[in-house]
Amino acid sequence: MLRSCSFSSLGFILLLNPAFASEPSKNAEPTKAGLQFFESKIRPVLVNECYECHSVEAQKNEKLEGELLLDSKTAMLKGGDTGPSIIPGDAKNSLLMAAIRHESFEMPPKNKLSKQVISDFEKWIQMGAPDPRSGKALEIQKKEIDIAKAREFWSFKPLSQATPPITKNRTWGKTSVDQFILSRQEAKGITPNERANRQTLIRRVYFDLWGLPPEPNEVGQFVNDQSPDAYEKLIDHLLAGQHYGERWARHWLDVSRFAESNGYAFDKDRPAAYHFRDFVIKALNEDMPYDQFIKLQIAGDQLGPTDYMSQAATGFLAAGPFTSQQTQKERERSRYEQLDDVIHTIGTATLGLTLGCARCHDHKFDPVSSRDYYRMIAAFAETGFQDYQHDWNPEKYKKEKAAFDITHKPFIDARLKYEKGTLPSKLAIWLEKRPTESIQPRLSDWHTIGPFTAANFENAFNRRNDPEKKVDLKKTYSKGKLKWTPQPTWTDGKVHNTLKGNNSANYLFRTIEVPQATPLDISLGRDDAIKVWLNGKSVLSKKVMGGAAADQDKVKLALKAGKNELLVKIVNAAGPSGFYFKAKDTTPPKKIQTILALSEADRNEKQKQELLKWYAPYDAGWIKLNDAEQENMKKHPKRDLMPVFAARKGGATYNFGADTRKVYHLVRGNSNRKNGLAKPGFLRVLMTADTQEKQWMQEQSEKAKPRHPRVAFADWLTDTKHGAGHLLARVMVNRLWHHHFGRGIVGTPSDFGTQGFRPTHPELLDYLASQLIKENWNLKPIHKLLMMSSVYQQSGLSIASGLKHDPENRLWWRRPAIRMDAEIIRDNLLAVGGTLDKKMFGPGSLNQEDKRRSVYLRVKRDKLIPILQLFDAPDAIQSIGKRNVTTVPPQALAMMNSPFIRKLSENLASRVRADGKKSLEQTVNDVYAISLSRQPTPKEQQQMLQFIHYQTESYGKNPKAGELAVADFCQLIICTNEFVFVD
Repeated sequence: MLRSCSFSSLGFILLLNPAFASEPSKNAEPTKAGLQFFESKIRPVLVNECYECHSVEAQKNEKLEGELLLDSKTAMLKGGDTGPSIIPGDAKNSLLMAAIRHESFEMPPKNKLSKQVISDFEKWIQMGAPDPRSGKALEIQKKEIDIAKAREFWSFKPLSQATPPITKNRTWGKTSVDQFILSRQEAKGITPNERANRQTLIRRVYFDLWGLPPEPNEVGQFVNDQSPDAYEKLIDHLLAGQHYGERWARHWLDVSRFAESNGYAFDKDRPAAYHFRDFVIKALNEDMPYDQFIKLQIAGDQLGPTDYMSQAATGFLAAGPFTSQQTQKERERSRYEQLDDVIHTIGTATLGLTLGCARCHDHKFDPVSSRDYYRMIAAFAETGFQDYQHDWNPEKYKKEKAAFDITHKPFIDARLKYEKGTLPSKLAIWLEKRPTESIQPRLSDWHTIGPFTAANFENAFNRRNDPEKKVDLKKTYSKGKLKWTPQPTWTDGKVHNTLKGNNSANYLFRTIEVPQATPLDISLGRDDAIKVWLNGKSVLSKKVMGGAAADQDKVKLALKAGKNELLVKIVNAAGPSGFYFKAKDTTPPKKIQTILALSEADRNEKQKQELLKWYAPYDAGWIKLNDAEQENMKKHPKRDLMPVFAARKGGATYNFGADTRKVYHLVRGNSNRKNGLAKPGFLRVLMTADTQEKQWMQEQSEKAKPRHPRVAFADWLTDTKHGAGHLLARVMVNRLWHHHFGRGIVGTPSDFGTQGFRPTHPELLDYLASQLIKENWNLKPIHKLLMMSSVYQQSGLSIASGLKHDPENRLWWRRPAIRMDAEIIRDNLLAVGGTLDKKMFGPGSLNQEDKRRSVYLRVKRDKLIPILQLFDAPDAIQSIGKRNVTTVPPQALAMMNSPFIRKLSENLASRVRADGKKSLEQTVNDVYAISLSRQPTPKEQQQMLQFIHYQTESYGKNPKAGELAVADFCQLIICTNEFVFVD
């Protein structure tokens, strides 16, 4: 068992690491994310389900119940007859939660809210019940948005033709970026900062671009390289490396709310969702133009139907949380929730606009009308999300198929020869002896057994359990827990939703007796996958997700004379499971009956062929040849298929009838109150003319064919002249600045609307956006432009002029220390411990001690990785452009007491003292070099040597006292602020 570090004084660590000792900050102001959550998840439910009885309007109409108003923040906190309806931060004791759970009062009284909605309310209250509604809610006076005026707002304007200003100081600046920054500093009387030392710079650029520490030898080479282009070569090397895509993919996965499970109560896994993460990494490493990067995520399945990258990219649309368990009545609302998630994410991620806030009404602050909102989500009306099978090597399959066809041809020829030569005479004999009445098969009662559980759905479907080998109704399994159970009450032609078990298989068995060989058509339904065997031979194998219903699958059984055995396997992913069976009448189809009524002489050639085709499956000779042909078909080459979870036209979604693939304008976001069909369209404020949509909706050719709405949407989004492209570019370069400098030019990277921060340097923002477009939307040149600047390379020292004139550092006169993201802290730990596995791509793991980079850890919404959560990794529920950075005691406690951290500390100790001959002085130097990319100061070295000696003595006569003390020292360094911050 791993031993925790026995530090004699917690204060020693806290002295070195004061931030870990701080209390968490408590900010009563609601966050942007919290308010967006209210607008998208809470307000629509209050409006649709509560206002009728609990609003000022209800009070006017004398319909107010319980003296309770829910249409303003103040009213909710005040409550009604029984007290406050909510207690911010305490969902458990909030009366509203008890009411919507139907634990006390029952709200709404008729239909209980779905588990998904109840979960949303619980989360909202726990986050402090952020609510922008002030005062009493009044009846909304409809006011038309002035689009022309709205286009004058800074973020909606075309890019300005900004040029770098002339500065007084001509020596400090290295790039055009510096001229913009320095001119503002000079205007305020601020002197620019000095350049950071080389050890600081190399650590900074490594963590910025790769998210990994430089090796000590790499630090030494850079420090000693006196060539004028040494720093530029370092930047080029890192931008060309494969770790660049891994580091910067994490930023995009945040804004994409990427996860590998559905979320909500059942949180069903998405085993093939990782392909989107891999797409992002590959695209960034290839420096895919950003406009193309966006287009593929919106409409890749249409732009490259057979291309892996194009297909995987649409995982962006499918990445959001959505429930897989709901009633029929909830499906339509769930579909609109799903579409809202898509457009809300596109808005915040690409345009920095909270488009989802226009779902129930025109946006309160930004020029986004409810009409625009529904027209935008209409572009995604036909889109569904599911696993699709991608062929990795179509050329290989083509060659193997050609070879197989040659060997398979004799089987086909033998059957065709029999059909032409022998089958007609066999049919004639059958016609002479055929019974005058139809044969009615005798079907036994069903017997069932299960569930046979498995690790996951795939295993449950593929694993061959004992019933598949031989059916013995007397046999039991799982130490007697599973046994065959007769179902005498089951009626054919009805769905039986009684099968149990998640990721499990249930088996159903019955016999079918007929006096002579005869065909039998059966109809089946299943939830979710199904396999069927007749007399031990497979007749159906289908893996499609969905609830059981009548006539989902139809199978023709060729029954032999006597008793036939029918075995059915139903494989369920999650929730309740069901089964449906119905045997059709054995009477020949009417068309065949008509032909049979004719004499041989009166049948034409077409009728004779139809009769032969119908009879063939009942002829023993034909069955034998056909079985041989089908047996050989098992050798048919298989395509190299891989499931990819992505968006597709016509893909799986919530099915609720004829309107499933349509979008309507909804009154107050209520799917029960439709106000006309919504046609696909775009945001008017981001078009140069209101009627310009045809430019994207139709091909620019003589025929002017209509284009797929998502393709049109992607083109509008990236169009810099007439569409949203100028804002798209602004938002992206601001994200790059935010991650390189710790704060964006616009301090709200996902809100460029009227409620977001204004840019500190608007000309610089437009200049960078223009440069991105000029560089063919390639991101790497912009990275280099920013990192080659003096403002990026400056130190974090405080200077008097800066502190006096700009204490908040809004003019970038010093480099702020930036705490690493949670994933980078973990990667840093693995790297310094020498255990990092640099394998790229593929499925990830839920084990936080896995040795691969954190970007490859699975993101399961209800089972997030503990160490990542501790350091503020997002929950993947909604788009996040700016992570929270908290400082709480559990972080320090985890670094000191986690067995995982302790093991990595021991690995670092072993790494620096592999031969056991190194002096303690050199050991201290090496640990600093590996962990902090620098050498200790004389004072630090003296302190650390004292600490090691003290720890050694504390272990007494333990033969490993020295080793343990060095491991304690390594863990101490890992626990410092400097280890998790980048200067």
